[in-house]
Amino acid sequence: MVGLFFVLGLIGVRKNTVFGLWCFISSAFLQSCGFKLASHVPRVPWIKEEISDEAWWSSWAIALRSTFLSASEQLPGVGGQLIPGLAIGDTSRLSDILVASMKTVSLTHITAVSGANCVLVTASAMMLLSLVGAHRKIRLIGALLTLCAFVVLVTPQPSVLRAATMASIVMFSLYRGRPSAGIPILASACIVLLLWDPWLSVDFGMILSAAATAGLLLFSQPLTHSLSRWMPQWLALVVSVPLAAQLACQPFVILLTPQFPTYGVLANLIAAPVAPVATMLGLLACLLYPWATLVAVPFLWLSWVPAEWVGFTAQFFSALPHASIPWSSGFLGALSMAAFSVLVLLALISQLTLVRRVATVLLTLVVSVWVTTQLVTQFRFTQSVPTDWDIAACDVGQGDGLIVRSDNRILVIDVGRKPEPMRHCFTQLGITHIDLLVLTHFDKDHVGGLEAVVGKVDHAIVGKPENSEDFSLLAELSQSGAQVSRGHSGMRGSFGHVGWQVLWPDGRHPTMEMGNPGSVTLLVEFPLFNAIFLGDLGQEAQQELLSSSHVSDIDLVKVAHHGSADQSPVLYGALQPEIGIFSVGADNDYGHPRQETLDILNKLHARIPRTDLDGLILISSTASTGLSVWTEH
Repeated sequence: MVGLFFVLGLIGVRKNTVFGLWCFISSAFLQSCGFKLASHVPRVPWIKEEISDEAWWSSWAIALRSTFLSASEQLPGVGGQLIPGLAIGDTSRLSDILVASMKTVSLTHITAVSGANCVLVTASAMMLLSLVGAHRKIRLIGALLTLCAFVVLVTPQPSVLRAATMASIVMFSLYRGRPSAGIPILASACIVLLLWDPWLSVDFGMILSAAATAGLLLFSQPLTHSLSRWMPQWLALVVSVPLAAQLACQPFVILLTPQFPTYGVLANLIAAPVAPVATMLGLLACLLYPWATLVAVPFLWLSWVPAEWVGFTAQFFSALPHASIPWSSGFLGALSMAAFSVLVLLALISQLTLVRRVATVLLTLVVSVWVTTQLVTQFRFTQSVPTDWDIAACDVGQGDGLIVRSDNRILVIDVGRKPEPMRHCFTQLGITHIDLLVLTHFDKDHVGGLEAVVGKVDHAIVGKPENSEDFSLLAELSQSGAQVSRGHSGMRGSFGHVGWQVLWPDGRHPTMEMGNPGSVTLLVEFPLFNAIFLGDLGQEAQQELLSSSHVSDIDLVKVAHHGSADQSPVLYGALQPEIGIFSVGADNDYGHPRQETLDILNKLHARIPRTDLDGLILISSTASTGLSVWTEH
């Protein structure tokens, strides 16, 4: 982080000698001691995401936000979820599915209060004061006070503080009659905040906010000039803004989510222009609602239209094939993405013809090698996959994501923690429609990837929801066209040549209806074998299942709870499985699968394929050879 400001200080010297030199010296100081300070200095109390209810200066803002959140609940669809984020930076109403969609196409910044929001607020305040004939300095002071109130309203998060500090410096410069360039202002704002709270040097909100702003200040104009050679000037300007921000931010984003948003620039190109409209109208509604509800309601509904457009854009592009490209994680991933961004910038904006040509050749070579590698890998995978598979255990990390197939009818059991691994599995296996979805319970590692199946499901059987977040997930699933039912023992049905029945929960154990003990347990009966999927049942629930269902002689079992130690050897002894599948993440923090659980299956001489070591697992059956196991690795 401080390294970034060091570079900004260097650039600042060229923009404004005295101010830039101060930035440079301050950055050098922070470079030497910033992280060391962060490890010893406690956080400044007022720089945090939540404001205490007891703070006298924030009570009015808390009441205003609460009123606005309640009012926005009447708005339907994704637009209703986005309005609080667009207007006041409150993302508490965003569902996990919508959050995942916006992350996939790099639109999360739209719900974060940034410089654009501060500019709108301060400009509006100055315009109103100008209309009443206020003096220039009075207008600037009024705008500064308005900005402070806005920061309190949206809470002083790092990105808000960065934007507000920059705006304050700009207004101070205007007050003194000495306007300054953008880069020195950014460097100065960041240095002031880092000196005040060194912990911001390792805060990703601050890092991404500063990086995006630097990208816009440094690259948007050169990119506009370069792109205007191939497209109209206005279109070049519209494209250059999200492109500059994404190229600057993406190396840092890789550290958080190792994937590249394929349609990120395009999604921002479509959604970003309408976001300020939703922001201003929503903010007006927020301010007016407690005192003039009848006036505020039309503004609220008008803000819903662009907000719905933003949400629809996120959902549309995130559902497209290859919406995100997996990337190397960690420092090497960030470094390679930074190199890629530099090559793109050199190819587009370098003033040296030779540099542009070399960068273009290198980019073409890198992309060609990557595409060729992906095509060859996919071809080899497709050729090796058995076409007659019956059960698939997708490699979704530390979670469950299983697929049962019969006569091209599809049953999916849980969807993992994130949508990307499940989408990848569907792509690998050519699955585009789901006849039946079973969500065993609502732990994140079982339902977090729900976005991957929304809009594809006919029927869904789910465990008992525990909170409003669970009910919100079910509402989105239902609104997407799925018929949703609560799972309980006695439910049964069929698809293709396969029959299924729910064995658990049985309704006679009230303490075992939710969470792990209430996992919907499914018995699936194929013509040649039987399989049971135990969800995350613990030992006590497994014993009750055995006594109430009298299951025995099961050929395949999805081992409960990723192979935790909380297992009933008696149940597995009764099942006598030939295969025990472990759906588990590599190097997980829980030590799954536990050795004592592996020992239970080994004593039964069962084969134990596991997703952490084997990747995708496919089970096939034939009358002559019985059950066979194919693994990706």
